[in-house]
Amino acid sequence: MSTELQTAGTDDFLVSDEARLQELGYKQVKGALFTAVFDKSQELFRALDAFSNFGVAFTILSEPMSVLPLIYLGLGAGGPQGMLITWPVISAMSCFVAASMSEIVSSYPTSGGLYYWSASLSGPKWAPYVSYMTGYFSFLGLTGLCSGTVSLAFAFGQFFVNCFLAQDNPPFEAGGMISRVITVVAGAASLLISGYIASFGSKAVNILGKLCFWSNAVGLFVIVISVFITSPTKIPPSQMFTSWSNLTGLPDAWAATISVLLACLTYTGYDSAAHLAEETKNPATQGPKSIMYAMIGTFISGYFALFFILSTIDPSQFIDIYGAGSFGLMIIFLDTVGLNAAVFFNVVLMIIAITNMFGLIVTHSRMAFAFSRDGALPGSNWLHHLNVNQVPIRTTIVIVVLDAVILLPSLYSNTMYAAINSFGVIGIYLAYLLPILLRVVRDDKFPRGPFHLGNFGVTVGIVAVLFLTFSSIALVLPTVYTDPNDYVLDDNVTLDNAAYVTAYLQNFNWAPVVVCGVYLVSNAFWVFSARKWFKGPPMDVRTSWEKIQSE
Repeated sequence: MSTELQTAGTDDFLVSDEARLQELGYKQVKGALFTAVFDKSQELFRALDAFSNFGVAFTILSEPMSVLPLIYLGLGAGGPQGMLITWPVISAMSCFVAASMSEIVSSYPTSGGLYYWSASLSGPKWAPYVSYMTGYFSFLGLTGLCSGTVSLAFAFGQFFVNCFLAQDNPPFEAGGMISRVITVVAGAASLLISGYIASFGSKAVNILGKLCFWSNAVGLFVIVISVFITSPTKIPPSQMFTSWSNLTGLPDAWAATISVLLACLTYTGYDSAAHLAEETKNPATQGPKSIMYAMIGTFISGYFALFFILSTIDPSQFIDIYGAGSFGLMIIFLDTVGLNAAVFFNVVLMIIAITNMFGLIVTHSRMAFAFSRDGALPGSNWLHHLNVNQVPIRTTIVIVVLDAVILLPSLYSNTMYAAINSFGVIGIYLAYLLPILLRVVRDDKFPRGPFHLGNFGVTVGIVAVLFLTFSSIALVLPTVYTDPNDYVLDDNVTLDNAAYVTAYLQNFNWAPVVVCGVYLVSNAFWVFSARKWFKGPPMDVRTSWEKIQSE
């Protein structure tokens, strides 16, 4: 079997988009999608072409919103050596996940995406529970995704605030309450703007998907090249590949493990190509293409950005940039292009953040629409609604409001906010892991679509499961050591317990607590309520892909 996209019989696949959707349990009449569960007037419109579907997937991966703002994290855990080595390694491993996911979306091209795959691959007995867990990890993961909607809104607010903090006489103190309030208000405003744009119909999304790609690609190129050209520092590649840095206070082996975080936080959200399947022409072939092209494009552009930005940073600056946190990128800008250009670049990043939030809200609203279509969310009857432009407007509004609420804890505690966001990537990774694991263990039940990996499907799936497991563990590891010796009283013996506990909680990685909490709460809800009424999405009837291919 070929591991490439099948081209023979393409016309058959194009004609069978609606027929395949009916096999998945969703009928289509006159271009309208509906299920027997809800109002039969509900429909999504196929208007996205290949480039727009790819553009949204590429935009969500977004190096300007992950690699650049989080470069301080990499400088503290691994330095240039760690980032330049782990980026291609994690990229390659993520491609195993993407390839396995592409194979599944080719077989099940529906907006239900991950949770629908889990249901169909687990079989009738376990379908309700497995799809329920996958759906909620995916839904909540997209909400708190570290490179996703809430964090992007927070980043938008930080970019806005940084424009003022960079001035010679900043009007407010960094980290103070005024700074926090402005950050949250600006972030909430960005969510409203992005949500409004996401409320446009599929034809508008088709155009905006292309604009999202170009704004990210051109914006990243202009910023990186400008910083490189104007920087007085030019670190040679030989020095960068040997420049190790560990500012975490943890052992080097530990720092080496968590050095993968920059890349892991980038490679999330590419399942958007699946959630937009019912609005994309020929999704069984275009979905896999969008996922794989987005991964390849992200690897190339991400490595380009890392290589040229890192070459402008003198090792003596690592401590200052790492200690500045989210302001670290602004320090790099100020040391190279100067104040005016630094402010301009922050404005560019704010625009890119809007395009990213737009892509994620569009994806998240379609996923929530599909989830509510099958009665899985509270208020599903109300949520499962499309406006005159055939947009799931109610799920879009709910998601924007939910994201804005999640911003509020940052006013009180960055630790609380970080705990919510920490769950994002892990939730997404767990939602990726379940259907891929089921595809591996139930290989004999897996129907092949136009794109398949042939005899390598199981092997690729096993590598993907192992990588997702490793990454999930790495994401819950502490990233900073809180040294008790830094919190002793004047006698240099007695520990200042209050100060130490406060610092410890600020540095603590709350991700495992949040993951366990979500798992326990969702399972409790399943046992006491959901299992009595949630039956899972419609089950896939026997696919006709192999029959079509054989003809």
